[in-house]
Amino acid sequence: MTLQDVKDKFKELYTRNWLEVVDEHEDEIFFQSRGGLAIKASSVDIRSYLDFETRKANYIHEPFETCLCSKDHYEQMITSGNRYGSFLNMRRGQKITFGTPETDSFYVEISEASLDYKNYLRFNEYFLLRTLDRIRMNGARGRADQDRDIGFYLYAPLTIKVFGLSETSPEKLAEKSLEIIEGCLFNVSYLKGIALVLEEEFPHRQPIGDDFKYEDHDFGSELPLPRSSVNRDVARFYQRGMVVEDSINQFLSYYQVLEFYFLSVSDEELYRKLTTIYNDPGFKSSPKYLDKVIQSTLNHKRESDETEMLRLVIAKHVSEDDLIEFISAYEDHLDEKLFSKKRKMFGEFTEIRLTSGHAIGNVSKRVKLIRNALVHSSDRYNRNENFVPTRQAELEIRKEVPLVKFLAEKVIISTAE
Repeated sequence: MTLQDVKDKFKELYTRNWLEVVDEHEDEIFFQSRGGLAIKASSVDIRSYLDFETRKANYIHEPFETCLCSKDHYEQMITSGNRYGSFLNMRRGQKITFGTPETDSFYVEISEASLDYKNYLRFNEYFLLRTLDRIRMNGARGRADQDRDIGFYLYAPLTIKVFGLSETSPEKLAEKSLEIIEGCLFNVSYLKGIALVLEEEFPHRQPIGDDFKYEDHDFGSELPLPRSSVNRDVARFYQRGMVVEDSINQFLSYYQVLEFYFLSVSDEELYRKLTTIYNDPGFKSSPKYLDKVIQSTLNHKRESDETEMLRLVIAKHVSEDDLIEFISAYEDHLDEKLFSKKRKMFGEFTEIRLTSGHAIGNVSKRVKLIRNALVHSSDRYNRNENFVPTRQAELEIRKEVPLVKFLAEKVIISTAE
């Protein structure tokens, strides 16, 4: 790639968003925003990218889109695991190291992304938008027009880097580096009380369920008085699901609303069976009839696993037609057959058939499958896959939350007295 090739690339990609070329020199390009803000791609920045192009072939963008890996370098984006907790609050140039570069055979560092990392991802859609956001928010302050340089505002996330290792392929180095990095992130959590997360994907603008409204109740500032009394304990579980940010805790909070009624609904089913036996005009206190009572009780214990209890709760309190209508509307919102298309989750295939007689049973199995995966870190009996809390996995769980929230709402309303 030549200097002119780099200039052409800069002009093409930066003018797609907000900027336009107003002048250029041999190794500089001058841009202006639609609002009149002047900024340039300096000689240093352009030649830095040209120099990077000579090394670009050494890198791969795997195993994650947020990493950069060669035979002797591994680097991956990290963010805070707790949006309300403390982060590193690191300024440019600051870093945290694991190990001693002068004495250890390898060491790990948390710091601003390397220049190669920034240049490799410079024109990635997410990086490009973040760079332009930084220019818009900060570009007009404290720097003269002639000193305002795109390279200075280039998006620079924190990354974790492994130095000193060497392997025969980038893939092998990535495998070894990730094992070391996980230990380093645990040390940060344990020794400094800071939770850091390895990002595996850049944030994407896609619907994930948070903004979905099935029934848009627009009462303004005047709301109706309650017509009945809801169970206070159950309502607390629902309220907790509304306020927590974490999708796992949201799901489990709404699930606890359903779980609250497991025993009462299950016992009602047993009472119904026993009542049928006792109401038989021919019932006598003889072994023949008492055996029926005993057998019904034993069968009920065997059949009443939690999935069946969940099905009974949903069947009693939620209209199957309403459930089917909700799922159809939610899938239209996502533009994805999230529930009605067969897919594998946590080692099992799941599909919700949107037909009467099938939907409630299918929903019960899916909700219980997800609940078990979230609660149990291992499955010693079925050897099924279980949930591992990565950012992408949590986004998938977030998509499941509106369904269990809908079920919880219907159960609370139905059980109100």
